[in-house]
Amino acid sequence: MILVTGGTGMVGAHLLVECVKKKQNLVATFRREESIDVVKKVFESIAPEYLKDFALIQWKKAPLNDINALDDAFQGVEYVYHCAAKVSFADHKTESLKKSNIEGTANVVNAALKHKVKKLAYVSSIASIGAEKNIKQINEESNWEANQNHTAYAYTKYGAELEVWRASQEGLPVVIINPGVILGGQLWNRSSASLFQNVANGLRFYPTGETAVVALNDVINILIYLMESDIKNERFILVAENLSQKELLEKIANSLGKKPPSIPLKASVLYSLFILEKTLDLLFIRKNFLNIPFIQTLCNKQHYIGSKICSRINFEYTKIDECIVEIGKSYKF
Repeated sequence: MILVTGGTGMVGAHLLVECVKKKQNLVATFRREESIDVVKKVFESIAPEYLKDFALIQWKKAPLNDINALDDAFQGVEYVYHCAAKVSFADHKTESLKKSNIEGTANVVNAALKHKVKKLAYVSSIASIGAEKNIKQINEESNWEANQNHTAYAYTKYGAELEVWRASQEGLPVVIINPGVILGGQLWNRSSASLFQNVANGLRFYPTGETAVVALNDVINILIYLMESDIKNERFILVAENLSQKELLEKIANSLGKKPPSIPLKASVLYSLFILEKTLDLLFIRKNFLNIPFIQTLCNKQHYIGSKICSRINFEYTKIDECIVEIGKSYKF
């Protein structure tokens, strides 16, 4: 039996499609009932011939902080794909990020150890690496820099990884993947798929930094391969290309036949917006979203090296141009 936490997220939903194709017995966790219907629509769109198998997935309502519900979801489970996570870069979301990403992962790890799971694969992020900002080339050997500011999201993904490494020290085989921005479709209002929706709606601004990107299908295929292989207690950065934010958004716009964003959001502009937002927050008018670490992330020009996985297995990344074109074809205006 295989458990997929966060089965209604972008990675989780597409992972379920591939696991169903392999005729695997599946348990998937969710938080809201209506999200299951969204996953069903993903099946209808990309794998309609497997709809009857979709009905065989055991859905368990198990928020990561509900220990009893998690314990029930782990009954009979041998392998775990931990895909559930909360994503936000706003400071006022810090506590909920800690509860979901750090404490929630600790609960998953503890349940996996209790039920003697054979292997756990964790979907982390390049944000969790947190290398010193002056380092230009980042790989799996790069270390977390504790003396610089990070986003709350980065802190909590790093903390979640520490829980997974704890599991490995207690005898549970684990693998961690650190994908860059995952380019995928179908769930258009979630994760990076919302980039396509934002561009389609007439996005005018672009950050001036760079971003590391990878195709969703590559993430899913590697995740499954690592789970089924003898590889354990290692991390893998999954990045196909490093692009400027402007270049990425232009490619997305071209795939949709839309006008690309043309106004740069320079650091000076973002800092001015941060001061304005902070003032409004202090006046209890609205919560601020921007913060200095997030602005630094948007203007960041570090490159992430994703070649380790290619040296370990027979694998080539999907070309990002091809990936974006295919996603653009599937986008429904």
